Amino acid sequence: MDYFTLCVTFISLLLGIAYPILIQITSEDKYSSEAILDLFEKNIKRKLFIFNLISSLILTLFSFLELPPFFSFDIKILDYLLNNSAKILLLISTLFLIINFFGLINLIQTFYRTSKLVGFLEKKRKEVLGENNFTSFEGMSDILFWSVRNQNITIAKKVSDYFGGIFVDYRTNWIENNKDTKEGIIYPDLFYAVVYNTIEQGTRQNENTFKFLEVRTSGLIWLVGQYNTPKISESTYVWMWRNIILAIENNRLDLVFMHWTTAHQYFRMDLDYITPEYDYSKDELTAINQELIDERTKERELFLEFHYALGGLLLYRNEIKFIKKLFEYTTSQPPQYPLLPISMNEIFNMFFRFFDPYERNFPWITNKYYFPGLDGMKAQGLIKRWVCEYIGVLFLRQFNIQTYLSNQNPKENPNLPNTTEEKRHWLNNINYFREIIEKLLENEELIKKLNFKIDEGYVDKINEIEEEIRRDFDYAERVAVPLEEKVQLYYETSKKSIVPVLKSLLSINNKSKELNEQEVKVFDIKGRFNLTEKSTFTNSGVAHLNFHSFLPDVVSRTIIENLSSIFYVNSRHNYYVAQEDAFNALDKLKVNEEKHVIILFGNLNFDYYKNNLKIKDLSNDEYKGIKLIHYPISVRNVGTSFFILKKKHLPWVIYNNIQKEHIDLYELQLLEKDYQMYATVSDLNTNVNLKEAISKNVTDKELEKYVYQGIDFNTSIKFSKKLKLVRIQIKGYFDNGRSTDNVNDIKKF
Repeated sequence: MDYFTLCVTFISLLLGIAYPILIQITSEDKYSSEAILDLFEKNIKRKLFIFNLISSLILTLFSFLELPPFFSFDIKILDYLLNNSAKILLLISTLFLIINFFGLINLIQTFYRTSKLVGFLEKKRKEVLGENNFTSFEGMSDILFWSVRNQNITIAKKVSDYFGGIFVDYRTNWIENNKDTKEGIIYPDLFYAVVYNTIEQGTRQNENTFKFLEVRTSGLIWLVGQYNTPKISESTYVWMWRNIILAIENNRLDLVFMHWTTAHQYFRMDLDYITPEYDYSKDELTAINQELIDERTKERELFLEFHYALGGLLLYRNEIKFIKKLFEYTTSQPPQYPLLPISMNEIFNMFFRFFDPYERNFPWITNKYYFPGLDGMKAQGLIKRWVCEYIGVLFLRQFNIQTYLSNQNPKENPNLPNTTEEKRHWLNNINYFREIIEKLLENEELIKKLNFKIDEGYVDKINEIEEEIRRDFDYAERVAVPLEEKVQLYYETSKKSIVPVLKSLLSINNKSKELNEQEVKVFDIKGRFNLTEKSTFTNSGVAHLNFHSFLPDVVSRTIIENLSSIFYVNSRHNYYVAQEDAFNALDKLKVNEEKHVIILFGNLNFDYYKNNLKIKDLSNDEYKGIKLIHYPISVRNVGTSFFILKKKHLPWVIYNNIQKEHIDLYELQLLEKDYQMYATVSDLNTNVNLKEAISKNVTDKELEKYVYQGIDFNTSIKFSKKLKLVRIQIKGYFDNGRSTDNVNDIKKF
């Protein structure tokens, strides 16, 4: 047998053995893992063997054809090599093919034997952590699920150690690279998924043989860790909740208890309060690590919030006995229960955190704490209701705690909130908490299973707390001080809104010498004051979006309305005409631009008259050369009216000074000197003199809770007694109850 035949024999043999094995591995998919198949198909040993096999087959073909060389070197040894190149290459390729075959066999053994495959994947952990290549991670997770399904504890423990190391290394790297961040650690989605899917695989098994896996998954070891634990992120909380829901829906309360025990230990050891560190070199004693203290406090609140929501879920599922089991779990003597409230402070603070009528804390609680079976719009309120009921159970528990230390007083009233806004929230909604307690007390089964005393003055305690809140809130309302930024915003808005209106009065001002008092009629336009709840200018009440602009808007409009009324009462001749006759009526007066002026009150559509009625020589500020002064506001009686008078009879506009006694009494602040405009937000709790003055007319209000809000000015409009004023009122669209005057009846001015 020559070497060509030998090579062909080896190639045929290897093709017949190796290729079916490759096909079988690809088709059988022992672990149901695309990731493992992908790793096998991309492995360099498999690729080399396939390439070597194909190249050997090609060289076999060339050797068989014995093609003559295309050229010659005329050197004996080189011509010999050239003439036999195909056979020589075939021999070399066959040798490499045999070598690669042994490499392929080794690779196949690795992927067939689970223990070897696990070791192979473990070596790729650097790709997971350093290159974010998660193919081997996915493959390892599929092996873990396979081991659980097939009850292979040995492999499961080995793979579990791998994942434990991966989670620890990922946390360590994250801490090193994120030392300055305040955010919690966010794992890749595959990390969360392996925990969830491992729990899911475990719940499907009849035999509980994977307790070590349950400790690491449901017991939070992988996600949270046992030491050097970073802050828990929102994403981690979401997956922790999904894991709990999975366990509960599969009737595995033992997994929930495992979570509780680890959370109990974690809260005690890793989320303990941070001790303040003080800088004694400064006069004021403040903690230099206050930021860390506040951050830790927020972490504790979020962790407790999660487990209060868990309590609500268990109560919703009617797992009363299991709740009692959680209540009794402790690892210390005397017993401590860190996930349960020590005082009424925690209960009421958490209750008002969840009971949030304005949806500030939980705009979409269904996304954060989903309860199976609660869907749709009502789910939002129902979830909060169940959590609040669980908090009510914790309130009852406070009366049934056995105390071991003299300073323990679980029934002591809670510390009331600092801000008036929070006090108002407590006062307005404590009745809802009372209703919950009364409902729970009617549930005899719950009281019996939790071994609570039947009558311990539960409701009386709530009534007592409510009365304390009421007294505290009443005092807080009295002593509250208007916020400077809100007062300044009100002043700025007042000036911006009213000064232009006061200035617009100069358009009708008579510039000639003012007449003496016997020859004029005087009309005053003054400011306005309101008795306003002090909470409007603090953060203690319902926020009013227009608190700063409501009064300025009213006053600015009232100025022009009053002006229109003054003109109305001084008009001697009045005409009522149809729209199309409005400017014909003006023409009948025979007025001219040298002597007369037209003042218009009300909303007039100039475009309609110019474009539709074709009124000539009309613009927004004159008609046929006669000056037209337009105020787009008027009182109802005036409607849309032209007032025609001689220029010499225009009124005098006087911006009067305000007396100092008045300024002092009302605590007025000067906003515009030219127009003598003032504003005030006077606290009636501190302005005793003003409070006494107002109390003579106001007896039904506690004035200490109010401010006297005002805009003050005293502008006089003085008309000559010789004034001749003609009014032409234009009929409105919806004014059908009155007949119009005949334009021909209008007399010359």
